[in-house]
Amino acid sequence: MDFKNKENPLTALGVLFSVNQMLYLLIAMWIYPTLPEKMLMIIAMIFGAHLLPYGWLYKSKSYIVFAILIPIVSLIIGVNFEPYVIALMMMGTEIIFSICLIFENRKISSISKTNF
Repeated sequence: MDFKNKENPLTALGVLFSVNQMLYLLIAMWIYPTLPEKMLMIIAMIFGAHLLPYGWLYKSKSYIVFAILIPIVSLIIGVNFEPYVIALMMMGTEIIFSICLIFENRKISSISKTNF
């Protein structure tokens, strides 16, 4: 997405999605004094949930799948394991997510090249 293109109305929407993160951080700040040991789980869940609108904006199945998967898996792991396990899970998840996005972009590129 071209964030410099002022003509595209989706540019403002993309920026709004990004600014929306500030509201999520307020939730994390509220939880921290109560359950500081669960902050990594909360941050991971917030990260995953924030991907959902981008799935619609970019028409990306990877964003949608990971937006649902990350909060659920973070909750399960966060409740049952130590915080370092969530950190390891998120590192692995980000690698897999990046690979999925690379494949998705290559697929879109090859489709658009064949249409010309």
